[in-house]
Amino acid sequence: MLERLDREQLITLLLAVIERNYVLEQKVVELTKKAAELEARLNQNSSNSSKPPSSDGFTKPAPKSLRKKSGKKPGGQHNHKGHGRSMAGQVTETIVITPEACSWCGEVLENVSGRITGTNYVMEIPPIALTVTEYKCEEKTCPTCGNRVSAEFPHEAQAPQQYGPHLKAFIVLLAETGMVAMNRVVEILEAVTGVHISDGTVANTIEQCAKNLENPIKRIKEAVKGAEIGHFDETGMRGQGKQKWLHTASTGHLTYMEMHMKKGQEAMDEIGILNDFKGIAVHDCLASYWKYHCVHSLCNAHLLRELTYIDETTGQRWAQEMIELLLEIKKAVDLRRLDQKAFLPKGKLSKYIKRYTMIVEEGLNKNPEQPKPAGKRGRAKQTKARLLLLRLQEHKDEYLRFAIDFTCPFDNNQAERDFRMAKVKQKVSGCFRSAKGKGEKSFATIFSFIQTLKKNRVAVFGELVKVFKGNYSFPFQLVSE
Repeated sequence: MLERLDREQLITLLLAVIERNYVLEQKVVELTKKAAELEARLNQNSSNSSKPPSSDGFTKPAPKSLRKKSGKKPGGQHNHKGHGRSMAGQVTETIVITPEACSWCGEVLENVSGRITGTNYVMEIPPIALTVTEYKCEEKTCPTCGNRVSAEFPHEAQAPQQYGPHLKAFIVLLAETGMVAMNRVVEILEAVTGVHISDGTVANTIEQCAKNLENPIKRIKEAVKGAEIGHFDETGMRGQGKQKWLHTASTGHLTYMEMHMKKGQEAMDEIGILNDFKGIAVHDCLASYWKYHCVHSLCNAHLLRELTYIDETTGQRWAQEMIELLLEIKKAVDLRRLDQKAFLPKGKLSKYIKRYTMIVEEGLNKNPEQPKPAGKRGRAKQTKARLLLLRLQEHKDEYLRFAIDFTCPFDNNQAERDFRMAKVKQKVSGCFRSAKGKGEKSFATIFSFIQTLKKNRVAVFGELVKVFKGNYSFPFQLVSE
């Protein structure tokens, strides 16, 4: 058939074949890149990205810690005092167990005196029974002026019939500290007290607790605003079948949480902490945080995971070198802190910064800028390695803030720890389902309060009882750190 074609037809056919071949080559390149991206995404896990450990599933990676061995033996160390409690001074009842007869000859030992050879202690709670207190208000007539004076019911007895502050505190403790699902709260209360309390009563109790905590939570929020170091983060939570975001702003002694429909600047503006915050804000590199005029410090724990991913997927040496450098600087800072020093020697800090810069430059040389594809608008898509290197270059001071200012932490783990139990709540309950978001708002309020109490080593149950009695005040000073 080709023999019958003239020269022009052959040239046209050849050009069509070349064009088709070029299109197919471009498609192969595009699909190869897409396959590499998908493979890289599959290789991401909790150890080399920001994915949570729960997402690892059955492909959970083997433990791979960046921490170096301390050289100490596992278990309690020499001269460790331990945390055991002696019950000798708290005995409420003593039972002496005496042998009744001789195990050899059968002689009765009832009238034979003995000696104590051993003592064991058993700690137990008494059987729980619901008590009902009847309050009666009297009215009296003043013998002098004839005025009638009526007594007032206490705060916990305002309605004709209600549950007391201790029982309500126990409900909140189960739901918001134990993260027990509402139906199981009902089951536990019935098993313990013998009284069936409805789901609605449990929900109303939680809502009442949150309402009583409005002023204390405002005080926590204001204290966080004035902190020298603040930890900021956000995590996804489900509410009314929609994706929402739980935001946290915390310090070593304070926790403030709030749920919002948005993740970025709109939510942060409405929450209203970063707007007025003048301290050091520790966070991941979410773009919204850079809109606020405060000193910034970036989380190196996130960075180490990203560097691990680059090292595992590309094998480029600079990623491992940066990991080793950051851990070396952290160790040097920790040692200086132990010696009660407030900064690194200038010469040593300068060497660290120089090594940091050299590693970034080495990485950029190995990851050049990707050319802009012909015929396409916008910037060329860059590799993950190059994007990370550009960020390291731009935010060098923020990543090394912990080495420049010893009051600044190496990572943002404080915010991560504050979120941990909130994620447990989500796993147990699935999502918040109450109308108008009351459940999620109550959770954020109560959990902020409970976390703040725990950070200040205050017993939670006793404070929750006080909350239900009204006019709550903290038993410690809310200090901005």
